[in-house]
Amino acid sequence: MPESDAECVSAYKAGNNSALETLYWRHAERVWRYARYFSGSDDTASEIVQETFVRVAQHLRSFEGRSQFSTWLFAIVRSVAIDQTTKRRRAPAATEAETMEQVPASTPGPAEKLDNAETRAAVRAAIARLPENEREAVLLCEIEDLPLRTAGEILGWGEGRVKVTLFRARRRLKELLAPHVGATRGS
Repeated sequence: MPESDAECVSAYKAGNNSALETLYWRHAERVWRYARYFSGSDDTASEIVQETFVRVAQHLRSFEGRSQFSTWLFAIVRSVAIDQTTKRRRAPAATEAETMEQVPASTPGPAEKLDNAETRAAVRAAIARLPENEREAVLLCEIEDLPLRTAGEILGWGEGRVKVTLFRARRRLKELLAPHVGATRGS
């Protein structure tokens, strides 16, 4: 079986369909975690994962490799997440889609490693309250731990814009979390 993402892409283009499955299992958990933070919903995150990999399957043969596969993948995840959340805002009473297999988030991200559920919930709520551009920068750089350059490629921004947006987001998160931090220190 191919070792790297680039080898998997090449194998898939050469007709090895199991290489797509390898890419799925290699990245699904991380995609789900990003989608969960982006959407705020386990169900929506699962839908985003499914739609993301449908799009990957549709377009992988045309992937030219000008960026890393993971950068290309996260650009797709972002696009699908925006589409899903926009669709949900427009039709909040839409019927529930078919039950989908949820990707287990067994590998905790940095926010999940925090001390307690209350703190994790406060961080999630604070991230959700950020303006969309700041939230996306935080999700990619802080939650997914992507380099600034890679986050910029995914977002279609320059590295400088990512830095400035992260600076603003961190400042806003500090303000949003100040009441919670003060409450936990006084305990």
